[in-house]
Amino acid sequence: MKVSIIISNYNYARYLPKAINSVLAQSYTDIEIVVVDDGSQDDSRNVITQLQEKTPDKIKAIFQENQGQGGAFNAGFAAATGEVIAFLDADDMWKPGKLQRIAEVFQTSDVVGVMHHLDIIDGGDKTINNTSTQGPKLSDDLATVILKTGNAWCFPPTSGLAYRREALEKVFPIDPVKWRIWADGCIIYCTAFLGKIKTLQENLGYYRIHGANNHMNNAIASCEQEAKSQAGIEMTNQYINDFLARIGYSARVDLSRNLQYRRTKYYQQSKWDHREVWDISQLILGWPFYSGQERVYYLARFLFKSGKFLARPIVYTESKTI
Repeated sequence: MKVSIIISNYNYARYLPKAINSVLAQSYTDIEIVVVDDGSQDDSRNVITQLQEKTPDKIKAIFQENQGQGGAFNAGFAAATGEVIAFLDADDMWKPGKLQRIAEVFQTSDVVGVMHHLDIIDGGDKTINNTSTQGPKLSDDLATVILKTGNAWCFPPTSGLAYRREALEKVFPIDPVKWRIWADGCIIYCTAFLGKIKTLQENLGYYRIHGANNHMNNAIASCEQEAKSQAGIEMTNQYINDFLARIGYSARVDLSRNLQYRRTKYYQQSKWDHREVWDISQLILGWPFYSGQERVYYLARFLFKSGKFLARPIVYTESKTI
């Protein structure tokens, strides 16, 4: 079973050799690497060319004008020839046994996708406080999880994704404008409705946090960031439902089930609404990605913040008769 690895690169010349070498060092050797340079302005072209010259039988190089992650994925998928397609971000790395492990899982005929978690490292390859991308254990029936949570995000990043070609053929090409960023979300959500997705509770690679991609410390989002996030959730929801209609899937994803979206929307209106408070409270209490303790904590925090809307003074204005 041949595995094609798609690496989308934009200005990561300093990390790219480690990413590619982590693939070449895999114990599983029936592979090809498709590197798509998405209009980099650093030394990426030279780095890719030099690596390709060393292993021309393993590396395909594509150089294109900048189109974003979605456009790079489209180009990579069009050039890939493997039965399984795995994705690796240009600034991440894999552990040597990663491909062997997922190849074993793909021996099960009804599995169309495999996801796994990654250790988190910094720009110097050092593990950050022994952290990882581990989240709640996900059911193999990922479609049901997505329908239940209104496409809430709780999945491994790009470098932990691999799928059968025959499944991705129903997803690609993806819209490069809508999925200029976070194209992994498009793949995760769409493939979930095509068969069983196996999530391994194993860290088979390294997810790098550094200056150019460090979103972890942005705990407090600005109003503009919140608006973009909400718009992104709405676009994703519509895209998924359009995809479900195209493949003849009967169910649709309902954003009213998305706790993050609905809670943020309520906070944005800054006005007490007892019906919304009740509904969101029920979502929190039943949220599958929270532990029992977290449900109590987030419910208390939500009620406290909502209560401030009740405490705001009402300003009365007198009307004047002219």
